[in-house]
Amino acid sequence: MENLASQYKVLVVDDVPTNVMLVQAILKKEGYTLLTTDSGAKALRIAQEKHPNLILLDIMMPEMDGYEVLQHLKSNPETNDIPVIMSALSDMQSIVKGYQLGATEYVTKPFQREELVKRVAHRYELFSIKRIKQELENTIESRDTLYSVIAHDLRSPLGSLKMMNNAILMMVDKKQVSEEVYEMLQMMNKTSEEIFQLLDNLLKWAKNRLNKQNIYRQEADINSIVSSTAQIFIPMATQKDISISTEGMEEELMGSVDIDMLKTIVRNLVSNAVKFSYPKGSIVVSTKTEGDYVVVGVKDSGKGIKKEDQNKLLKQNTHFTSYGTNNEKGSGLGLMLCKDFVEQHGGKLWFESEEGKGTTFFFSIKINK
Repeated sequence: MENLASQYKVLVVDDVPTNVMLVQAILKKEGYTLLTTDSGAKALRIAQEKHPNLILLDIMMPEMDGYEVLQHLKSNPETNDIPVIMSALSDMQSIVKGYQLGATEYVTKPFQREELVKRVAHRYELFSIKRIKQELENTIESRDTLYSVIAHDLRSPLGSLKMMNNAILMMVDKKQVSEEVYEMLQMMNKTSEEIFQLLDNLLKWAKNRLNKQNIYRQEADINSIVSSTAQIFIPMATQKDISISTEGMEEELMGSVDIDMLKTIVRNLVSNAVKFSYPKGSIVVSTKTEGDYVVVGVKDSGKGIKKEDQNKLLKQNTHFTSYGTNNEKGSGLGLMLCKDFVEQHGGKLWFESEEGKGTTFFFSIKINK
């Protein structure tokens, strides 16, 4: 804190040398850096050039009094954010006028050590909190940018690896290789799919955090998008002996949506449904319209969510994850991304679940502008 206090610059403006010396004697012990001047004109120049963190301003000065200095400070965009503590006699009229012109606080003359230290310390604490908050925000932004760069740079080679794994698995004749080799190929294919999806989620989440993931609505057949995205997971579901079917998608359903965001939402929900379903289970993906909204449901007959864990699921501050039926591990990032994308469409994400019987996730999106 001492290093930070030394970076806190206080400009003392007073035409009486003994007052300046007294303030210096009091505030230097607190570790602040002090700048001094004996006139309003000089104070304005120093404020413009050195931008102190706080100004202790005497009201009663010759030529340019403190009120005029305040007016100049607050009318200048480069200095109007500097807090000003006015020093004056304790008459109410002077105090009120100072506040009206933009002073932050006041101290009475003659200076009392405890009062002066307390007033300046209060402004210093606010400065420290603001600075720490800014540093934290910068750290978070740097972290999110790093996530975005990592995910972007890895996405392309991992996408190629995923496609090669898919091709190898399709080309290999199960009867011509040992059961162990075929299981390893399946595991390799499944792992590459999961890593690619995690990176894709990470890239989009980081962009969303950095406000670079803008929604781009287009007229499209929502039923076709939802159905085709769900069908991508049929090979993965088949490996676990799980069926995927659709309901209510026989007819065209046109609406204005961000196609990539919609695919991301459906992909994550269906992937989770596969992850938490048992062999011989089923997943049903459905759509229905409610006014200007379409409601999409992804229902599984899997392990369900414990009642005590349900309130943790869609909250960012809890970061709740659990293992799938084959010990598949999730990051929890997918659902947070779904929630963000759904809300950007003016809708909401929710679920119904019963432990041991399954879970249904629903999301609504506004499809008409």
